Amino acid sequence: MAKKKKKQPEPEINVKQRFDNVKVLVETNRPKEAIAYIYLVYDDIINIKFKKPRLAHQTIREFAIACVNELEKKLKPESVYPFIKKIEDIIYGGIEPTNKELNYAIELFSNLYNEITGKSFSYKL
Repeated sequence: MAKKKKKQPEPEINVKQRFDNVKVLVETNRPKEAIAYIYLVYDDIINIKFKKPRLAHQTIREFAIACVNELEKKLKPESVYPFIKKIEDIIYGGIEPTNKELNYAIELFSNLYNEITGKSFSYKL
């Protein structure tokens, strides 16, 4: 009789530690890098939770659309799209984000994180 494989627990991302890194980026006057890092945390969570990596040819928006379409029961467009729009606005908008904008992006991330993992997360810069 074959042995059953034990299901490995999902690897966890230390979100608090990642956002401490965001805070360091903000404190060292690199707010655009901070917002890009917030997006990378989201990207890592999607990859780990749903085994869906962002493909090299996909833009941030294309990846978000693919995630919503393919993971429709797990990700709500009303949560994903505002987050992605805020990330794009800051990265490609040509202006330096304020702490207010960064905190709003973190709030949008927190809502998504709760939706994806069922865990709450809150962070303020």
